[in-house]
Amino acid sequence: MPSLFSSAKDIAKGVRLAADTAVWAGNAVSRHMKGSKSGVCLVCNNLQPYGHEDTFGRPSAAWNQLSDPQQAARKKELASVPTLVLEEIPTKKILESREVDPKTGLPKNNCKYCRLLCEIFDAYFIDEWMSWITEIKNGMPIQVGLMIREGAPLIVNCWNFTYDKWFQNPRVDLELYMDPMPPSPIPGAPTMGPTGSRAADVRSEECMRFMKESINECCKTHPRCATQTNGFVPSRLIFVGGGNDALRLCDALPSEGNIAWAALSHCWGGGKPLSLTKSTLHDLKERIDFSKLPATFQDAITVTQELGLVYVWIDSLCIVQDDKTDWEKEAALMGSVYSRAFIVISGASSPNPSTPYLRPREEDWLPKRFDFPIVPGVNIPITVRQRHLLAAPLDQGLLEPPFTSSWATLKKVGPLYARGWCFQESFLASRILNFAPGAIIYECRTHRKSEDQLPPYPFTTPGTLGEVTPLEQWHMIVKSYTSRQLMFTSEKLPAIAGAATIMPQAGRSRYLAGLWSESLLLDLLWQVMQGRAHLPLMTKEHEENAPTWSWASMNWGVTWNTIQDPQLLTTVVDAQTNVVGANPHGQVSRGTLTLRGRIKYCRLSADYHKNEHWVYYRKGDGGSYSRKQHFRTDGALESWAAPGQNDAFARRSRATTSGNAFEAAAAFFCLAKCHWMKSDHMGLILGISPKFPGCMERVGSISNVPKDWYDTGIDATVTIV
Repeated sequence: MPSLFSSAKDIAKGVRLAADTAVWAGNAVSRHMKGSKSGVCLVCNNLQPYGHEDTFGRPSAAWNQLSDPQQAARKKELASVPTLVLEEIPTKKILESREVDPKTGLPKNNCKYCRLLCEIFDAYFIDEWMSWITEIKNGMPIQVGLMIREGAPLIVNCWNFTYDKWFQNPRVDLELYMDPMPPSPIPGAPTMGPTGSRAADVRSEECMRFMKESINECCKTHPRCATQTNGFVPSRLIFVGGGNDALRLCDALPSEGNIAWAALSHCWGGGKPLSLTKSTLHDLKERIDFSKLPATFQDAITVTQELGLVYVWIDSLCIVQDDKTDWEKEAALMGSVYSRAFIVISGASSPNPSTPYLRPREEDWLPKRFDFPIVPGVNIPITVRQRHLLAAPLDQGLLEPPFTSSWATLKKVGPLYARGWCFQESFLASRILNFAPGAIIYECRTHRKSEDQLPPYPFTTPGTLGEVTPLEQWHMIVKSYTSRQLMFTSEKLPAIAGAATIMPQAGRSRYLAGLWSESLLLDLLWQVMQGRAHLPLMTKEHEENAPTWSWASMNWGVTWNTIQDPQLLTTVVDAQTNVVGANPHGQVSRGTLTLRGRIKYCRLSADYHKNEHWVYYRKGDGGSYSRKQHFRTDGALESWAAPGQNDAFARRSRATTSGNAFEAAAAFFCLAKCHWMKSDHMGLILGISPKFPGCMERVGSISNVPKDWYDTGIDATVTIV
């Protein structure tokens, strides 16, 4: 590890950081010593931002300033308004505000602010399936965070209070405010600011007005958001300009007509809605019966007409569903359809075509009121509602441009945001109307605003884009995309193809099953996100649609570690993929990767009950073993012995059952090294392919490997499939 001041520019800066840390530590000790006497809760700080050692603007710990200088600079920028972010509060301590100490007869944590949090959690997180109280008592990893800022709603981050089968650490954000907001702060009340109103029905006049005003403002004042069709017009569009009785499918539209269209992004599944097939093509060109369309399609037509547009693109009505050639051709154009649409309509709150998004809001999204005692006998009403978008760190969502950590990780709430196809549809859009469960959210290339939000609005302009390399951009895109679900494994690569086509790499590099030839060795260092190491994440269907060295072979999210100044230690001899169909960025049937570098044969042990995965090797003295090294597995593994071989090698499990504890032979293939720690080598853990004799398959990735693994390895050329 580097010394504390290794990244400081000079000794003076190091001294300054040390002084800040000393002051920070002194403030922390002082707060703990005075807390009980001053009446300020050591757990929640009385839900106000003052007097805490971590309040923005006060001297902070040096390790925080060094580990994330950009965040430290942002804290200074925000310090003009009192702001406090507490990322993790002990939930047991919050619950102790209700528990009585048998010795004193008083609450163990006599804090009315913590009791308010308990009441709020009761209202949101107790149902027939789960109780936040039971989860805490059972030792489950429930966490609470606070974002408190003068003039803004108070945000409560609730981690793991709910269950999500896809996201490992599901989070719900709640915001606290007063309605109406008093003209001046009330002594003793939590620090809260005003917020906008949220309509109880999406069909309301105020919602329609919000849509139109947002788009009109964008067209008049946002030059960055102007859509350029560049002569492109989709092969087919639905004409809606003559009213619901004159709907029809149009094709062969002139490209010089400056045609503007809306494009629908929606969830498939559930029933068989009216769609375009070879047999219905002629009839739909004559007339489309509005009453036979599913609710989400009807809503898209209604919104398109409200906005004054005469064309809308809907995938299942504009692509021939039983014509594979047409589907492949149109799928290759989908990036242009969404990126050049005047507006994308996102039916984010609808889980299927039959559920409308222009409807009354569900009760979970309506505000709840709580009485809070500011003094004995005097209560004030506090309003709480669930946020439709998770709050960005530090500034509660006021800055979230593309390719920032919050952009890549924060989850929007709604069924559509868990779908893989939705990612590129929203990523490519120059303007998008999100009909989320909690609010209508308008996003463009300049800012994001929601119907229940007050200005200033979050900027989406990538002001620091130049500091993020194309490699890092792509890794963030894949991380966000792979955290979503797809109905069919064959769509894994096609559903991100549109995003791939607009990357800087596309014009200068070969695209290889989701990786780029110019950064192939670093792209190979992807890791499966934590949470499902005991499950087979590669099925037979995945095996048919992507090689094991591609992240597309996984039915789970992937990510990359940040590597500082990597030194590549391997040569790419050959890399090939078998592209299926007309889209070079779409589906593949298999791929081979031949690398020349250093390999170290080793032993692999896995214990899925303990979630432990290790590799080690026998030393040259003939008896002792090296120290075990932990690696990140690509899901459940199993052992397999090729005919004529005595030793069983590791391989990926394609079965439906979880893996068992086992030991097997494996290999560490080194790809690169970095210079920031002693154990600085990294690469892949390989097993033997049972399908392709003489070839290997990826079973995991590993970093922080000691130098002796590389030094005692042998030079070899391997082919990974």
